[in-house]
Amino acid sequence: MRNERTQSRFGRRLLLWLWVLVILAALATAGVLWAGWRVTNGEQNYPGTSLDGIALDGLTQEETAHVLKEHGWDARNDTPLDVILPLNISFRLDRVKAGAAVTCEEAAAFLHEAGRQGNWAENLQSWIHAFLDPEAQRFERGDLSGKDMKTEYILANIRTATDSFRSRTSDSNLHLDRERNTLSLVKGGGSVSIDAERLYGAVAEALLSDETQLQWTEIAGALAMPDFASIHDEISCEMQDARFTEIFEIIPETTGITFDVETAKTLWESAGVGDTVAIPLVVTEPSVRAEDLAATLYRDRLCFMTTHFGGSTAARINNIDLAAKKLDGVIVMPGQTFSYNETVGQRTEEAGFLMAGAYADGEVIEEIGGGICQVSSTLYCAAMYAQMTTVQRSSHYFQVSYLSMGYDATVSWTWPDYRFRNDRAYPVKILTYVDDNSVTIEFWGTDVDGSRVSPYSKTVELYDEEYPNVLVGYRVTTYRNILDASGNIINTIEEPAGDYHLHDQDINWPPEKLLRDAAQATLTLAPS
Repeated sequence: MRNERTQSRFGRRLLLWLWVLVILAALATAGVLWAGWRVTNGEQNYPGTSLDGIALDGLTQEETAHVLKEHGWDARNDTPLDVILPLNISFRLDRVKAGAAVTCEEAAAFLHEAGRQGNWAENLQSWIHAFLDPEAQRFERGDLSGKDMKTEYILANIRTATDSFRSRTSDSNLHLDRERNTLSLVKGGGSVSIDAERLYGAVAEALLSDETQLQWTEIAGALAMPDFASIHDEISCEMQDARFTEIFEIIPETTGITFDVETAKTLWESAGVGDTVAIPLVVTEPSVRAEDLAATLYRDRLCFMTTHFGGSTAARINNIDLAAKKLDGVIVMPGQTFSYNETVGQRTEEAGFLMAGAYADGEVIEEIGGGICQVSSTLYCAAMYAQMTTVQRSSHYFQVSYLSMGYDATVSWTWPDYRFRNDRAYPVKILTYVDDNSVTIEFWGTDVDGSRVSPYSKTVELYDEEYPNVLVGYRVTTYRNILDASGNIINTIEEPAGDYHLHDQDINWPPEKLLRDAAQATLTLAPS
């Protein structure tokens, strides 16, 4: 009986202890669960939390940020990174924008989350580990920086800088600057660049290392010295003045250009990549330029001559105007012989010429082109004053009304012709003007010495062979004195002489000749 009672008491006690153990286990489990929940959702940092030696354990996130600010923890965040490339190209990176630095608030958030990234059990284990090991929650700046680098921000700045470098080194051409007298080229132009990928790596490392400046000198691409000897042969040239061809076309001037090859090599070697190498040129300017020569042609009016045709018929004026227009603008080169007939052409109705009075074989007749001899005579006078050399000239049978004897020149198709040769050093241009009662002819050329013409005439009386005392005309020879600029005679030229006949009514024939001529006329008119 006693044994049964003893066994019964033991069983109750065992059951009690079992309940106690269950309750204790439940309480322990609840405590652990509560502790894990409390650790996971707690507002304070884990035990032993510090950043760069600043004790921050047990502080809330807001308190942590405040303490960090008091210690000036993020002062270095305001110091940017300056990246300097060749050609003084640079850019500046904000460390925070680049993701290489964190603010006090971001650091406080990081420290608060340190050890709380797992489930409640893992977080409790981390808290216990931090409680037992003071080193577990000690952090340095590098543990926070660079975890979220802003690649696009950094690359955007790098691309802008490398694009600038590329644009400044893309020119591979030689440039001749006549104002500065230099030959310039970009060292490495068209063949060098900056490797953006390698630069990014260096920039990221400098950001994480808290450097304030990065000097980048690495260049990609070949860098070979130009062949300055070949360049010298290509661009060098001798100076030449502008000059005329045989037909007075202008060959433009050439400026003399050269440079010292060794000097060019030295300047290139001492220059930095992407720098502009300016090689000094030895420039020899010509003394005579094309515009100078052009200005000498037809710059001076050598002479002009005007004759009047007042009272002429409309047909005669038409012929004068038409012939003058054929001459206008004609250029006669040095050594060239001018022909009036060749220039004006055959006088025909198809060419626009009309019937008008003219001299022919000592008579006044009507013919196509009558009156054009006034143009040839005016031209002859002007040509004498312009110092043209007379090649062929014939006087009229009778004296003309518009010029003195010795200054006219008669023409007919195809003979006689009026021709002259330009023996001046420069070409001459003929200009003509016709108004209501006059024709004017000018010679324009280049007056090189200021010489001028002073003409005079010698007249010899002509008498009839049968009646030696009867004056029938005059032989007139015109001379040209060539005067220098001071008025001294340097040459005298004799022009072709011309015989001018008197009209019959102006000759004092003796009575016997008049009676004989009358008788001969009567016999001629009598029937056979």
